[in-house]
Amino acid sequence: MKKIKHLRTIFWAFLMIMALGLPLTLQKDVLAAEEGSITVKLNNLDTPKNDVGFIAYRVGNWNGSEGKWVLDESLKDTGVELDKLEYATDWDSAALKLASAKGLEKIDSVSGKTDESGIMKLSELPWGMYLLVQNSGESEYGTVSPFLAAIPYVTDGGRKSDLTVEPKAQAPVKEADGRIEVTKKTGYMDPEALEVVDLIPADAVYYVGIFQDKAGKVPYGTDYIKEIHMKGIGTGTAVFENLQEGTYYIFETDSNGNAYIVDEVQADAPYTWVCQLENGSSQEVTLDGKAETPAGSVAFYNLYYDLPSGFFYQGSINIEKKVIVDGKQKTVSDTFYAGVFRDKEGTDLYQNIELVQNGTVTVNVPLGGESGDETITYYVYETDKDGNLIDKDSFGYVVSGEGKAKVEQGKMSTDISITNTKKSGSGGSGDSGDKKDSDGSDKKSNGVKTGDNTPIVFYIGILAAALAVILVLVGNRYLKGRKRHE
Repeated sequence: MKKIKHLRTIFWAFLMIMALGLPLTLQKDVLAAEEGSITVKLNNLDTPKNDVGFIAYRVGNWNGSEGKWVLDESLKDTGVELDKLEYATDWDSAALKLASAKGLEKIDSVSGKTDESGIMKLSELPWGMYLLVQNSGESEYGTVSPFLAAIPYVTDGGRKSDLTVEPKAQAPVKEADGRIEVTKKTGYMDPEALEVVDLIPADAVYYVGIFQDKAGKVPYGTDYIKEIHMKGIGTGTAVFENLQEGTYYIFETDSNGNAYIVDEVQADAPYTWVCQLENGSSQEVTLDGKAETPAGSVAFYNLYYDLPSGFFYQGSINIEKKVIVDGKQKTVSDTFYAGVFRDKEGTDLYQNIELVQNGTVTVNVPLGGESGDETITYYVYETDKDGNLIDKDSFGYVVSGEGKAKVEQGKMSTDISITNTKKSGSGGSGDSGDKKDSDGSDKKSNGVKTGDNTPIVFYIGILAAALAVILVLVGNRYLKGRKRHE
């Protein structure tokens, strides 16, 4: 009877627990306490597999109530959505983006290294989504791409907590000297003139990325985004360096590394625009390694259908330089410069540029006004290499042709011709900057040449001594004359 009473007590207690929902609480605690393992098994690259190190960051957790993986809040800016990863390329792309994320080092992590067989096991890991990033062994074994690993993971047999991964890897390359240069320009479709006008941003930042696939989904490496900062200039440049042989794909991206599709209209507020390729450029660049420094180039052009605030129409000033010596046009050893100024006095310098003797250089300049499309007048003067106006009194040449350069719609390009005529008896030199001596070494010029390096002080001393002798002789003769008269 006592046993029956005890059984009844246990039974009623069980019913009370069920009524209070305690089994659900116990189940959550069990799930929270679940652990698993990740085993990394390196592929054979005919290189040593031992001591290849990895850090495993717990970047996400399983949300049982919603049935999805949730990214750690501190990594939201990457734009990665763990619950939307479907294809292998999606997983690869997400891993590379997370591996380059700011603040990743603050995420909970564990680390380890492979043994001689190329195997590393991380045990007693709480359930979660892990990002594994290689942190040693690149030069010996090779480079392992960052990858994501989920525990538990789903198979035909249900959920498994012990995961084995054979990550992608590339054998080390002794010389990785490839480089790809990316240039960026912007333009506006003028609705009145029905033509494209190049633009100069007052201050704009663009991003370009290097990828492994044509769709721009799989970044190359963790440092795959470059910034192009265009401040008061019409062309910006970024360079991807130390690239191995192979084929790469270059895209313009947003700040998070999401690729824009070329020729696809972007309607992001407040402007409508499209990213184009120019000059027959291609997004696909293959570096074959046959050249000492294999190089490729990609040129992007952003065409706006609405003129962005802070952008100006781009005009140009073509500056011709002539040098006249003994009545003939010649090329001399001097180096000449010109400054493009915003004011007549030559104090507000826009740009200083080295000139080409008996040739022409072009300076791109913005138009004026709040809308960036109004007529503007610049002033072009000869300067030294630092943009200072030359001292024409001491300068070895007579300068002519300096002055106004006006640019406006309908005449976006203007010409100016500066002529330097050598002064007679100037010694043949009068450069406005640096010059090369006969031995090729750098030699400073102050704008006038004295002829040679004669020690002037020495001769002044000789002259003074000669004058003293003359005075003594004249004095003696004067005294002798007086004595005769006496």
